[in-house]
Amino acid sequence: MRPKNLLLTAGVLLMAAACRKDTPVAPAVPTGPVTQAEINSWMLDSMRYFYLWNQGLPATADTSLTAQKYFYGLLNIADPFSYIYNPDDATTVATSLYRNYGLDISVVQLPGTTKPVGVVKLVASGATLAQSKFSRGSYITRVNNISLTPDNAAELFAQVLGDKRGSFTPATLSDGVFTEGQPVELSFAYPAESPVNVQQFSVAGKKVGYLYYNAFADKYNLDLINIFKNFIGSGVTELILDLRYNTGGSIAAAALMTSLIADGVTESSAFIQLTGNNNLGSYKMSFGETLAVPESGSAISFSSLVAARLRLKRVYVLTGHQTISAAELVVNNLKPYTNVIQIGATTYGKDKGAIIIRDQRTPKRIPWVMQPIIYRLGNANGQGGYTSGITPQYAVDEMSVQPLPALGTSNDVLIAKALALISGSAREALNRPRVPVLYETTPVLHEIIIPRIK
Repeated sequence: MRPKNLLLTAGVLLMAAACRKDTPVAPAVPTGPVTQAEINSWMLDSMRYFYLWNQGLPATADTSLTAQKYFYGLLNIADPFSYIYNPDDATTVATSLYRNYGLDISVVQLPGTTKPVGVVKLVASGATLAQSKFSRGSYITRVNNISLTPDNAAELFAQVLGDKRGSFTPATLSDGVFTEGQPVELSFAYPAESPVNVQQFSVAGKKVGYLYYNAFADKYNLDLINIFKNFIGSGVTELILDLRYNTGGSIAAAALMTSLIADGVTESSAFIQLTGNNNLGSYKMSFGETLAVPESGSAISFSSLVAARLRLKRVYVLTGHQTISAAELVVNNLKPYTNVIQIGATTYGKDKGAIIIRDQRTPKRIPWVMQPIIYRLGNANGQGGYTSGITPQYAVDEMSVQPLPALGTSNDVLIAKALALISGSAREALNRPRVPVLYETTPVLHEIIIPRIK
């Protein structure tokens, strides 16, 4: 029998598996100062029951290592995703240039130029005055007055994240020559963001909706429903879904997006297949079941979506290497119900989901929060296994048009391709040279959390 609740206490293994006949009675809660042995044993017990690759774990805990070193030492070589942090210790929480400075940057070498340059792909919508001096398509030649190259980019960006401040030198490009401006000083921050951009186009007598969405967060679920109602009210019959920078998030939000788009879906239709270890087994969750377990906020009933569902026979999805986790899940899990026409670049390749394991006792003894991978993910037909990413039918190089046009405009090369396919005049784009990305800033992945198993 499967455990019922995966938001677990420190007695995670024994409590969650209490229905098993061979499960011993949970031990008494320890008293006194928390020891490393207690923390590491709690981790190992949890991982031995839930972790996808649990058969390779040791029988007893190494109590000589710190929590982070011990946890990451337990992980399978095929697992770069499981995560542990201490909410009371900011140094254990993942950072990124976009999350903490509001900038997403790739380093490229543009045709006709003599040195690499940073290209700003995204600026957080809630950017500060200093951050707002950059926009999508801006060029950056220096960080902390050091010329930015593919070889030093990781070190320079790590430095500004560690220092919580840094300077970024903007530049303009003319006739293959960059002219530098004055450095812009940025401070560590968490810029607010609205992850949605909505547009409409008219091509060949068709009304085309465009939805850019870069985070599957439950707090935007009602916004999504209203957006789709507006699409219907405007007579939209084709949809371009832009997930190229979406790093994932809530499984309920992913199910919501899929149900708003796809045709032939009912409340009882399978949305996702979960395949775990020998303890958890394999099973499917329907759209109704998945919508009922948001990571935050209130659940949304499938019946409430009737007026917002486009019920499309096909959808155009824009992807890139930063299409990750729940965003890839939407691409894959739409396929049993509608024709997915994928444009852009191959996705990241995260086809697994996790749970949250924390100590919920009062008083709490163990501060650490674990997010171990426990399931391989598949669609209603059981199809998954995209560890190398999901390959588009139409490979389009976003960097081939410089400076990068604004998102949501027909000048954007990915959107232009989708509109050409929709109009039936899918002429090949001009023969532009490909611009390889030599380095891109590392995004913070939004883990797919499986909040409850029935």
